[in-house]
Amino acid sequence: MAEIEISVRSYVKLVLHAAKYPHCAVNGVLLADRKRYKDDKIVCVVECVPLFHLALGLAPMLEVALSQIDAYCEQNKLIIAGYYHANEHVKDSSPNAITHKVMERICDNFNDASLYMVDNTKMTPDMEDAVFRVYALQEGKFKERNPDSITLDEQCLSAASGLLNQKVFRNMVDFDNHLDDITQDWLNNHLNEVIEIHSW
Repeated sequence: MAEIEISVRSYVKLVLHAAKYPHCAVNGVLLADRKRYKDDKIVCVVECVPLFHLALGLAPMLEVALSQIDAYCEQNKLIIAGYYHANEHVKDSSPNAITHKVMERICDNFNDASLYMVDNTKMTPDMEDAVFRVYALQEGKFKERNPDSITLDEQCLSAASGLLNQKVFRNMVDFDNHLDDITQDWLNNHLNEVIEIHSW
C-alpha cells in the first residue's frame, strides 16, 4: 500500500464539514496529486470535497457529484484517492453499507484509495490527534491501515483547532448546499485563503 500525506487544506475542510453538521452523518472525497502518485507512489492528498449531509446513500446525487469531481480532477491532474465519512452518532465510527458502496466505486478507478472514518469523539476545539482512522478496502473488507504510513502536515491540528474556535465551518459548502443553490462553490475556494493564513 502506498504511503499517504495529508495537506492542511484537505484536513481542515474535512473537519469543518463534520463540525458544521454535528447532528448529521456527513461524507466527502479526498483528492490527490496524480503526478506525485505516479512518480513516487505516494498518495499526496491536496484537496477535500464535502459531499452530503442529508441523504448520503442517494445514488443519483452521488453520481452527479462524482462526475463533476472527476471532470475537475481531469482538468487539474488530480485523482479521487479517498472517501471520508462521519456517522450521525457520536460514538459510532464504524464503516457501514454506504461507506462500502462508495469505496467500491472509488476503488474501481484507484486501487490505493483509502477510507477515512471520522471519530466524532476527537472533534474538539483543542485537537491533539487526527480525527479519523484510515482503512483500505481489501478483498471486500475494510482493514485498518498502519498509522505510520500516514503523515499529517505538521500544521493540520493547530489550523483545524483555530478555525473551529473561530466557527469558520459556518461558511463551509457541501454538494447538498450546491444542489440547493448552484452559485454556492462546492470546492470552497473562499476558504482556501483563510486556511492558508492559519497554516503558518
